[in-house]
Amino acid sequence: MGNINVLHLFPNIKIVLLSDDCLIFLLPRTHTHSIHIERSVEGPHCGLIPVGTPSTSTTTTGLRWNLGKCFTWSISCGVIQQQLMFQCIFSSDNTHMSFGGLISTSNIVDEDQVMVTSDSDLIWTISLRH
Repeated sequence: MGNINVLHLFPNIKIVLLSDDCLIFLLPRTHTHSIHIERSVEGPHCGLIPVGTPSTSTTTTGLRWNLGKCFTWSISCGVIQQQLMFQCIFSSDNTHMSFGGLISTSNIVDEDQVMVTSDSDLIWTISLRH
């Protein structure tokens, strides 16, 4: 947690935390972020976590389950595949994220570029391929 705190304390310095399994960096709330995914070494698992304050408005593109969009899940049950449509609980500008509520820690990168916009600082984490 101390390393995450350093990211939050120094948002104007690009600091990347690297381990054997993942990399982590801060996405400051000051602008929209375009993250290029190097699929030969990164992904597919990723996450976005608010740090400092809850996010009242986060939107993404390029993820399996984009924030700020309606979504569907496909569930496979043996040979029968059923499409379940859930009522859209997010509009394009109001995905709230906070501890004790929604945090996006189990997402998947679907495109080579991920776009993220938020009104709070976010931690971006992505798995590394071995």
